[in-house]
Amino acid sequence: MESMILRFGVHRTEFVAAPGALGDFGIRLASRVDGRRVVLVTDDTVGAHYGEQMCATLRSAGFHTAEHSIKPGEASKSLETAKTLYEFLARNAVGRDAVLVALGGGVVGDLTGFVAATWMRGVDFAICATTVESAVDASIGGKTAVNLPEGKNLVGAFHPPVLVAVDPTCFATLPQRDVRAGLAESIKHAVISSPEFLDWHEAHADRILAQDPSAISELIARNVRIKGDIVSRDPHETTGERMVLNFGHTVGHAVESACDFDLRHGECVSMGMLAAARVSEMMGLTNGATVDRLERVLTKFGLPVGLNRNVAADRVISYIRRDKKVRSGSLQFVLLEAIGRTTIRSDVPDAVLREAFETLLP
Repeated sequence: MESMILRFGVHRTEFVAAPGALGDFGIRLASRVDGRRVVLVTDDTVGAHYGEQMCATLRSAGFHTAEHSIKPGEASKSLETAKTLYEFLARNAVGRDAVLVALGGGVVGDLTGFVAATWMRGVDFAICATTVESAVDASIGGKTAVNLPEGKNLVGAFHPPVLVAVDPTCFATLPQRDVRAGLAESIKHAVISSPEFLDWHEAHADRILAQDPSAISELIARNVRIKGDIVSRDPHETTGERMVLNFGHTVGHAVESACDFDLRHGECVSMGMLAAARVSEMMGLTNGATVDRLERVLTKFGLPVGLNRNVAADRVISYIRRDKKVRSGSLQFVLLEAIGRTTIRSDVPDAVLREAFETLLP
């Protein structure tokens, strides 16, 4: 896909996805920022694959680089890990003209963006996304955050990157489980906004899972346009339009937290979407055929439609009640009326929520 500019309020993000985008990253970044000092943030796994190549492209574009690596996994998206990055920046006398570059998936992107938003009251940052989940969702929209033991993404800031680059050839090093988990966000975008896009997922599932280059290119482009369009109209989640992107995330985030971040984010979103669809059916908003279709699509992509362990419903509901979408004591829940049409409700009874969650239990 060609480079596009995503507009989030006063911020502009250049987004490009193409084979070779990692090698071109330095040149693209140099055209977007004034400073010539970069702190590269990655995790140990991604860094072993692509860290040296990223440092080379940055240096060839005239940047002075330093590298900080974290442990892979959701547990690293924490205030403790952010503190180690702040200390690294302080020891290296990193100033306000520096750029933080995230090389990796959603955890690295969220952590780096949060630190960039708060270091010296805000420095530029950019993302080179190496996972499907980051390419189709996490890197788009400017949300940054870290987790607390009490819940996911409770501490964060809106801080859009100046550049997002996706090199789909990086997906070849991903475990198949991570590829499938990332596709949950693409299915979510289709369910909330485009019946035709969901048809496309069903028709091209084999090509997508096989990482056919043309299918992956179309997948990324469609997701960027859908999410970019929604976020551009509501960059700070103030009008309610952006809230539809949370479909499946209320229960999904709670399950993720209740399982101590042992499951992939996309796996939890998959189960969360199905739970939200069942809540919608119980409340008379949608029909069983819609719920059954969603379950079939998720299963077709190898995504979980139920937990493989027992988790106490009370624990999950307690996490839900601490969700960021609680307003004036009421949870704003994204529910489904039909494929491509959602509604926001604040009157979901705990009994209905409990029943829907329990359908996920073994």
